[in-house]
Amino acid sequence: MTDLFERRPPEEPGLRFYASGVPWHLPVPRDTLPDLLDAAAHRYGSRTALAARGNRTGFRALRRAATRIAQALTRLGLRRGDHLALLLPDCPEAVVLCHAAWRLGAVVVPGRLPDSRQVLAGAVVAVVPRERLGEIAASGDHGFLRAVVTVETEPARAGRRRDTGARTADVPRGEPSAGPPRTVAAHRPAPQARRVPAQRSGSGGSYGATAARDVRPARGPVHIVAYRDLERRPPARPDTLRDWDWSGGAEPDDVAVLVHRRDGTRVLLRHRNVVAAAHQIVAWQAAPAPRRPRLLSLVPQSDARGIVLVTAALLAGARTVLVPEGGPFAALRAARRHAPAVLVASPADLRRLLERPAHEREALATVRTVVTAPLDAATGERLRAALDARVVEAYGPAAAAGVALANPPTADARPGTAGLTVPRTRARIAVEGFPDVDVLPGHAGELLLRGPQIGDHPGRPAGGWLRTGLLAVRGPDGFVTLLRDGDGRDAAAPPH
Repeated sequence: MTDLFERRPPEEPGLRFYASGVPWHLPVPRDTLPDLLDAAAHRYGSRTALAARGNRTGFRALRRAATRIAQALTRLGLRRGDHLALLLPDCPEAVVLCHAAWRLGAVVVPGRLPDSRQVLAGAVVAVVPRERLGEIAASGDHGFLRAVVTVETEPARAGRRRDTGARTADVPRGEPSAGPPRTVAAHRPAPQARRVPAQRSGSGGSYGATAARDVRPARGPVHIVAYRDLERRPPARPDTLRDWDWSGGAEPDDVAVLVHRRDGTRVLLRHRNVVAAAHQIVAWQAAPAPRRPRLLSLVPQSDARGIVLVTAALLAGARTVLVPEGGPFAALRAARRHAPAVLVASPADLRRLLERPAHEREALATVRTVVTAPLDAATGERLRAALDARVVEAYGPAAAAGVALANPPTADARPGTAGLTVPRTRARIAVEGFPDVDVLPGHAGELLLRGPQIGDHPGRPAGGWLRTGLLAVRGPDGFVTLLRDGDGRDAAAPPH
């Protein structure tokens, strides 16, 4: 029996504005993310996949690194279904660790340093910047944490002290937090003086003082391992470090990414959701791609959209230029070095780039396509006047892997709107509070979405419609206009 949802809907008004060659019924294979990386490594070989700070990583090298790091993560106790907390800026190590965890069937939990307490709540292995380990360790009691992998995200300076390997010995309590960390337990209060965590003043603060003492037994030390030492097997490894245990890898229905939302809910994106979103992004770019496309991404890896964007670049064989430092100056410097053809940034990032002097913005002369969230009229005019590029305004909530609506990369685009539904995605405008009732044509209501890229969200039945909670209007031509600014939490590209 044919599913009506899989057929081309004749009542969809925006299909006639699709660019030539973009099908609505997009075939998406039931692959996993490791399968996608394996296929990219076989097809593109030594072509550059990731670039940051002048360092380049090829597709084949990325696959080899992910396989080796996956073996090391199993020795740290990471197993299928476990959580890997990722608290890194946009760097190649973050991409390698994601694919290493997915190769084991583990779940990647991205997050930002200010939100580390929620991200680390159920993690088995955490990955943090080396220079920020002190505040991460003091930010809360991590009951499941077995190991912490530190990554040097700041450029090495002359005379800077470097770690030589894994550290497991305790350090004196008086050692400053900027020094080389040995164990997370050394940064915590003593077991006999520990108190139940309370509210803290700012991120990275110490435990709040309360009257109740923590009666739980003291935990053992959490081992600190440098990223560069993950592939080395210590001669006398602790009992927590286990041998390679291959469990068969991930399945398409396994959870790949877990996103903590600001309202306290969680979004589960499965391998098939991320793979479908990557195919939708690649299919929407109807214009012939250059032989070696280059993408400058200002979307942080702490968001599901950044992870999906890098996955789509792997599928298309594009070079992804990452900017670990963030900020407009670093972005322009990276653009001058790599000459990208596509720029993906939030409206806030674009405004910061437009504020730079004209001679600095010349680094973006090679950009031919800018992908961003819906822009206000003033920002859109400034952007189109400053860059000789096509502006593609799009929208996608985190529950839809950041992909749902987009303007076509043609002259049929409607500036200021969120665009049309991408292939195999449906949209409805329902009466507020009554998701089963559609509004009259041209009236405002709540935007509902449905498609293969949409993950699991609390309150959404399997295969049902996703309630975005946003007011929107859909015109007779199929274009959707969001009745809010493009910098909201569900924007296509959040602020860096």
